[in-house]
Amino acid sequence: STFTLFASCLTTITPSTFTLFASCLTTITPSTFTLFASCLTPSSSPSLHHHHFTIVTITYLTSTMLAADNLQTSSLKFLLLNPAVHFASILQEARAVVVAGGTMQPMSEFYQLFQSAGVSPERIVEFSCGHVIPPDHLLPLCLSKGPSGVEFDFTYQNRDNTHLIDELGRTIANLCMVVPGGVVCFFPSYEYEKKVHAHWSSTGTLEKIGKKKQVFREPPAASQVDHVLSSFAKCIQFNAGDGNQGLNGALLLSVVGGKLSEGINFSDELGRCIIMVGLPYPNITSPELKEKMDYLSSTMPKCSDGRTAGQVYCDNLCMKAVNQSIGRSIRHSKDYATIVLLDVRYSKPSIHKKLPTWIGSSLVIHPNFGPAFASIRKFFTDKKKR
Repeated sequence: STFTLFASCLTTITPSTFTLFASCLTTITPSTFTLFASCLTPSSSPSLHHHHFTIVTITYLTSTMLAADNLQTSSLKFLLLNPAVHFASILQEARAVVVAGGTMQPMSEFYQLFQSAGVSPERIVEFSCGHVIPPDHLLPLCLSKGPSGVEFDFTYQNRDNTHLIDELGRTIANLCMVVPGGVVCFFPSYEYEKKVHAHWSSTGTLEKIGKKKQVFREPPAASQVDHVLSSFAKCIQFNAGDGNQGLNGALLLSVVGGKLSEGINFSDELGRCIIMVGLPYPNITSPELKEKMDYLSSTMPKCSDGRTAGQVYCDNLCMKAVNQSIGRSIRHSKDYATIVLLDVRYSKPSIHKKLPTWIGSSLVIHPNFGPAFASIRKFFTDKKKR
């Protein structure tokens, strides 16, 4: 009976009715929880999208979890699907609204926000500044294949391929030969970084890389970050130039969205090369992400290329994480660096157009390793002459 009451309240929910449902959670039983979980199927979820919110189960339910003693390990989450409902009043009352930031690309989510709040597309003006560095201080490139011709396809289905991991190791080992100072390599997840590091250790790739760059890893604990960064910086400073025992700097293995991808500056010698391994897409099986994507796809029109608004949202989450990471290197007007995007998918316009303008406008797509390696070597040779 309480469930029927709650279901009927979804069409006209108020703080008091939601409080009533919340109070039921203190005495909920496995049977009623199972009933509620069954209501959250795709066929019935549109009714839960009323008033731009939804409720999703965060923990997948099993017969063991539904035991009375394990209910505290499960949870419910109340999600706002359309922030425009809180932004509409500002747009209605103001003559102009300026949204400004340092890493706003991709911009399509802001267009969705304004249009959902009732603003016509012709009223939206986009302006992006260039960077303070000269054009020849940045070399961004997309690399589709490694030295042996293996294609860089780091999709979830293919990225555990040992031939691909070996090719990644050969590529980084070659880059470490010609890039002075610090190289920062970003992986899509902690799990994948751990797997790659273990494989390189067993095949001797780490030892080969270590002849030119001392290898550091992003620590699992936040309390260890300062120590790792300090050691990374000292190694680069000590091995500047030709360096000691053949070393010419250090390599830092990091994770997109981790402790080192935001708020940390790899300026000057700390980040002469930023390497992005693959595309860090979020977990599309996440209940929260699925609800958000379904809501956008059902309320927003498709793009000109046929993609749904939900698919575009997922792409944007990925590319915002990429942009946050690759922007760690260039930090002042005299700084210089190269950015290497390792995945054939970066060559697609729908992907690389979501890069910041100051990077995307000079991006060079290399189908093969040789020309890319030559351009990187020339880039740093020219800087050394100056």
